[in-house]
Amino acid sequence: METFQDLLGDEWSSSVELLTPRQMDVFFLLGKGMSTKQIAIRLTVTEHTVKAHTARILHVLGLESRLQAGLVAYVYQTSVLRKRHGSPNA
Repeated sequence: METFQDLLGDEWSSSVELLTPRQMDVFFLLGKGMSTKQIAIRLTVTEHTVKAHTARILHVLGLESRLQAGLVAYVYQTSVLRKRHGSPNA
């Protein structure tokens, strides 16, 4: 059975690695379903800053919405990172 990870392909993983550390923070929080305001509070930045990071994430990953970014982040966290760290649930 083909997984969502299979549908995304390897190019997603390599594109994610182009994000800055702060963009990765925002990316992972999007994957947890957090709102812009929640992310801003968690990272102690303004909502404007979170929106700027989100816009850059969408551009780098070639996505159209923060929902897509959140889904990709979730898959990246649950599939790609677990495989890299040898999790038995991967």
